[in-house]
Amino acid sequence: MAQPEKTNTVRAMAKAATSALSLAVAGTATVGAVALHSWSVVALGGVAYATLVAWDLVSGNEKKKKKEMPLRDPATRSAMQTLATSRLQLDRVLQETSEEVKASLALVLLSVDELDQRATQLATRAEAIASYLLTTDVRVVEQGVRELDQRVRETRDPETRAQYESAKKAREEHLATLVELTQVKERIFASLVTICATMDALPAKVVRMRALDSQAMDAMTGNLKDELSRMNDDMQSLEETLKSLSEVIA
Repeated sequence: MAQPEKTNTVRAMAKAATSALSLAVAGTATVGAVALHSWSVVALGGVAYATLVAWDLVSGNEKKKKKEMPLRDPATRSAMQTLATSRLQLDRVLQETSEEVKASLALVLLSVDELDQRATQLATRAEAIASYLLTTDVRVVEQGVRELDQRVRETRDPETRAQYESAKKAREEHLATLVELTQVKERIFASLVTICATMDALPAKVVRMRALDSQAMDAMTGNLKDELSRMNDDMQSLEETLKSLSEVIA
């Protein structure tokens, strides 16, 4: 049963390894090494080639996963649709970009793919939170807190009042959790909007890089990679925060 899956994986790796961009990077490195008599160029080209192969392979898998991920929450679905459109635009621009520029962007593209994966993970969590919130009306819980508070104030029997106080505390904790989940979902949506805005700007930046000399292009590539790395770090921090809510969502 595992053989077909293994075969599909091998085929995917072969396809990634023989993509036009990956082969172009490898070929450029080899030619450069012959011209400069330098094996370091070959090593550098090998790193870029391996990077692009990994990017082709992983991004292909992620695209398949996205097609399989249903999103019923309107806000999350809208953000992911915008992100998908931005990624398609980036792919179109890259197809019209020289191999030299694309080779310089190899590590940036890996960061883009990592950001894309994190967006998918955040969308999945937002969907889970949204589904849970649909099962409970916050207004009903708020009303329950008010009613129990009134009973606590009106009850004379100490033991009965203690029971009402315990019930009120449980209701208040439930309400606080619902409020927190609502805030977290909004934070996830804000993060997805930020990712979308960043991805929307990337095609224009790639087009701009076409007109730059090598030194300016390297500087812009470094800035892009730093920007994406910072955003990935922020998304990772958010994911760590969300882990504390996993039991509540479940």
